[in-house]
Amino acid sequence: MIEDKILQIYTASGLTRGEFALKLGIANAVLSHITSGRNKASLDLVITILNHYPHISADWLILNKGEMKRSPMESNIETIKQNLLDYTSKIKNTNTLAINKIQELEKEINDLK
Repeated sequence: MIEDKILQIYTASGLTRGEFALKLGIANAVLSHITSGRNKASLDLVITILNHYPHISADWLILNKGEMKRSPMESNIETIKQNLLDYTSKIKNTNTLAINKIQELEKEINDLK
C-alpha cells in the first residue's frame, strides 16, 4: 500500500515526523493518520512526495514495481529535464521583455517623426 511506502520514505528521510509533514505541506496529524492506515494518501500528496524526493521511484511508490530508489541515471535525467524546462521558461520571459522593449522604442521613434 502507498501508505506503508510513505512510512518507509519518512523513516528513510531522517526527519522527525513534524519536519517530514512540514516539508510535504501537511499537518502532523494528517501524516500520522496516513502512515497508520487510518486515511488514504491523496494523489496530491503522492505528487508532492515525488517532487520533494526525486530519487524515489514513482513505479515503486504507485505501482509497487521495482526498487524504492531510482537509478542515478534516471534521477539525473529528471534533473536535466527540469533544468531545461526552467531555462526555456527564462528564455521565453527574456524574449517577451525584449519584444516589449523593441515595441516601446519603435513607438518612441515614430513619435519623433
